[in-house]
Amino acid sequence: MRFAVALLCLLGIASIIGTVLQQGQPVANYLVKFGPFWTEIFGFLGLFDVYASGWFVVIMLFLVLSTGLCLWRNIPPFMREMKSYRIKAGRQSLAAMRHSTVLAGRLTPEIAVRYLDVQGFSSKTVVREDGSLLVAAKKGAMNKWGYICAHAAIIVICLGGLIDSNILLKAGMLSGHIVPDNDSLYAKDFKPESTLGRNNISFRGNVDIREGQGADVVFLNADKGMLVQDLPFTVDLKKFHIDFYDTGMPKDFASDLVVTDKATGEKIEQTIRVNHPLTLHGITIYQASFADGGSDLKFKAWNLAGNSRTPTAMDAVSMRQFPFEMGGRKYQLEFDQFTAMNVEDMSEPSEKKAQNFQTAINDVRAVRQDKKFTNIGPSIIYRLRDQAGQAVEYKNYMLPVKQEEDYFFITGTREGLEQQYRWLRLPADAQGKPDTFMALRERINDESARKRIIEAATRGTPADIRDRFNQAAENTLSIFAQGGYLALNDFMAQNIPQAERAKMQDYFYQILYGAMNAALEDTISHYRLPAWPQDEARNRFLFHSMDAYTGLTVYPAPVLLQLEGYKEVRSSGLQMTKSPGASLVYVGSLLLVLGTVFMFYIREKRAWLLFDDGEIRFAMSSSRNERDLQKEFPEHTQRLEQLAKDLNHD
Repeated sequence: MRFAVALLCLLGIASIIGTVLQQGQPVANYLVKFGPFWTEIFGFLGLFDVYASGWFVVIMLFLVLSTGLCLWRNIPPFMREMKSYRIKAGRQSLAAMRHSTVLAGRLTPEIAVRYLDVQGFSSKTVVREDGSLLVAAKKGAMNKWGYICAHAAIIVICLGGLIDSNILLKAGMLSGHIVPDNDSLYAKDFKPESTLGRNNISFRGNVDIREGQGADVVFLNADKGMLVQDLPFTVDLKKFHIDFYDTGMPKDFASDLVVTDKATGEKIEQTIRVNHPLTLHGITIYQASFADGGSDLKFKAWNLAGNSRTPTAMDAVSMRQFPFEMGGRKYQLEFDQFTAMNVEDMSEPSEKKAQNFQTAINDVRAVRQDKKFTNIGPSIIYRLRDQAGQAVEYKNYMLPVKQEEDYFFITGTREGLEQQYRWLRLPADAQGKPDTFMALRERINDESARKRIIEAATRGTPADIRDRFNQAAENTLSIFAQGGYLALNDFMAQNIPQAERAKMQDYFYQILYGAMNAALEDTISHYRLPAWPQDEARNRFLFHSMDAYTGLTVYPAPVLLQLEGYKEVRSSGLQMTKSPGASLVYVGSLLLVLGTVFMFYIREKRAWLLFDDGEIRFAMSSSRNERDLQKEFPEHTQRLEQLAKDLNHD
């Protein structure tokens, strides 16, 4: 029994782990959450599939064996005890009991038996060899069934767990008859030894189905590979529905399914949603998740090496990979999930309107920790992978997002999943487009245009300083065009003494702002963009453009993609389980409830009346809660004596 209790404690701890730690997820999800070191440790310990791990199964086997032996040993004496009236109780043993007394008055055995019957006792009368007569009574003998039911419940629940723990699958993998596949992407590519037949007694697998498509298999995680489980039916997804809260978080999602029986061809149409599954052929289909099913996407693509304001239209499909070539270098463009609605941390931007050159440098490099969550519309995640296999991940939002007083087109970049995104913010113009910024970028990268802009801007300066001022402004704008604020900062660090640097920073910044303002005016005029009078909004746009230009000079990609349109296609994540052991678990749970009721709410009590030589000895005992008898025993004694008095009056 102590061994069984110890095993129960171990199972309890393991069940806590299996509840807290999400089970059966792809290894990549655990790598992101725990890192490679702890993922390897947890995987070795079987914590990602606790209930099917070898050590958990072994504990359940030992618990079944231990509890089974306990029942085997104790059921016979329990049954004998429940049937026994303990008629061998002698005069001395009854007198030695804690609750024992000699009744006053004369009482016949027949009256005593009738009284005990009324009080719920069953009794047995025995005449002994010495002439004495014993009335032995009992009630609450069902209390012993509590112990039997509780122990049987543990066995039944563990047997149900063993059936659903894929113990046969584990045995097949150990024997080599079943081999998980580590390479195949599609079900048709899995080898026979990696495919499970329809006779598999239990499994739990997942499959994602796009709208308008179907599946007749599910995929099972097995060690470091996958197995394919064949199904006796085909599941087609007609339509996926999803509702959102006002915050943009999912409220409810459901799938309209058409299930076709492979043997009979019978079709069943039903909508499943969370907590409302469909069961067919002993297999239960749950609505588990949803995802992007491969949406059609439209992009604007700017070649960052060419400095052109005119983007190239590009079509793509999410969840797909495409070869990509730019500047003579080959890349792999890997599109991840498209999300039509996002609730994101849109904190107050770190780049603020700079008062001087140094604050502009600090603002561009600053990182804020503030958080402000809001729905900001569609987004796409993609990765650009070079020939060496190194990839940078990008997250682009389709709609301009308002931060402070202005709108920005936002793209995040990061080089590892453990990193936070670094955000590039392109300012939207008065028409809510990035066109003005891109035109300004093209203009200041044109050397001849820069010269004409500076000449036009410096015509009003005094003649004696015009040439020097013209040259300073042209050089400042040229350096900024090469690398933004960072290039200017490096130039000053290399050419200006430390003592004069603070004064020269403000000087350079004033020259740069004047030159950029002239460049913006020239850009609007040259490209015939909508007129934009000098006002506060235009000044902020100019400051944001200078920050964005600096960000683009260190942008880790040869091309900038801006999501422009989409046609969403969703996929439904279904989990299919075949768990015949679940019925045993339900039966075991019922037995556990019955056992608890029998043990804690049914009291076993015994009573004896010994008639010997004109003396009547009354005694009672209880297997538990002697405190109850402290009240009941005097009451029974008083009632029996009152019966004797009432039935023997003159």
